[in-house]
Amino acid sequence: MIFLRSLPWTFRYLEWIFITVHFGVWLSRAEHNLLTLLGFYGILFVLGWLFPCERPYWQRFSYIALGLTITVFARRVGIDLGLFLFFYISKSYFLLNRRMTIIITAFTAIPWAISEYLASVEQAQSSVEMASVSGVNSDNSLNIISTLAVYTAASFFVIMFNSMLIAEQKSRQRVEELSEQVETLAATVERTRIAREIHDSLGHTLTDLDIQLAVAQQLRFHNIEQAFEAVDTAKMLAGQCIEDVSQALARMRQSDFDLNQALTALMEQVRYNSVLQVQWEVNLPKLSVHKSYQIYCIVKEGIINVQKHACASQVSFCGRLTSEGIVLELKDNGVGFDSEKLQKGFGIQGMAERVQLLGGKLELKTALAQGTQIQILLPP
Repeated sequence: MIFLRSLPWTFRYLEWIFITVHFGVWLSRAEHNLLTLLGFYGILFVLGWLFPCERPYWQRFSYIALGLTITVFARRVGIDLGLFLFFYISKSYFLLNRRMTIIITAFTAIPWAISEYLASVEQAQSSVEMASVSGVNSDNSLNIISTLAVYTAASFFVIMFNSMLIAEQKSRQRVEELSEQVETLAATVERTRIAREIHDSLGHTLTDLDIQLAVAQQLRFHNIEQAFEAVDTAKMLAGQCIEDVSQALARMRQSDFDLNQALTALMEQVRYNSVLQVQWEVNLPKLSVHKSYQIYCIVKEGIINVQKHACASQVSFCGRLTSEGIVLELKDNGVGFDSEKLQKGFGIQGMAERVQLLGGKLELKTALAQGTQIQILLPP
């Protein structure tokens, strides 16, 4: 996680800035020996550099304990490093865990309050030489209560702030993971869509093209005329492939795709290019380009299946809007098949996938020698 990798440097920069400023303030007061100040601040500087994020648990615990001990001991000798005390409480949240941070914070409160109390007693005795002992003790009792209250409030703020920071980072990481999943899913959907487009626009024509070329190969030494006829048919099919690709691209780019007109043109093309008797009734509402194109591909796939497998002489299609939704019905008088032994090929599977993509339902009715009826119900 990037956040955890950048965390040590964040703490280092902040600590070093505060150490520099803090050291300058205490040095300007000239209240302590320079070597004493250098000793404490030097240790803090080195500890800030170490920050054992990936070390074993006992080393991380020892690191926090050492940092807290240094700050408490420094207060005992009169150097106030309270700010760095909360730095190490904050570090413990990242290096250990929340529960251990609360325990460490609670156990540190007592020695910190005692050090604060003793430091205030020494300061009071040195600055108020005429004050009574009871007066000093009374003031210092209030002092220690005040110190504990400030320590508790500051510790609570540090823990809650770190808790929110961790929660925010986890949420961001979760969003990144979900984004990756969405991208993967989108890529899968796109691959499926492309596979359907290739199958619908090129698959059947390329199959016929391959058959004609195979026939030409077999007949080239026996019947040259039929071989040339097969080559001519193959040339026509190749042109049809190019036309299919062009039409598919044009349909995908159209912003005003007319579904009723496209389906009518499809039925007329089927009637013109085959021996099928085709009847149709198309009265569909205006839909989005995406939905219109998916419906067109569903109907086209159904017609191609009739031409290739049904051995039918008649086919009828009806597309209309009812109170239940958009209804598409495709019937033929072909050989039919046993629906219990149906093995979904690319055709039926492609139709079912498109129907599912549109949130609809596909129902298939057929029996041997009784033709086939496909009924599709789509939401309006």
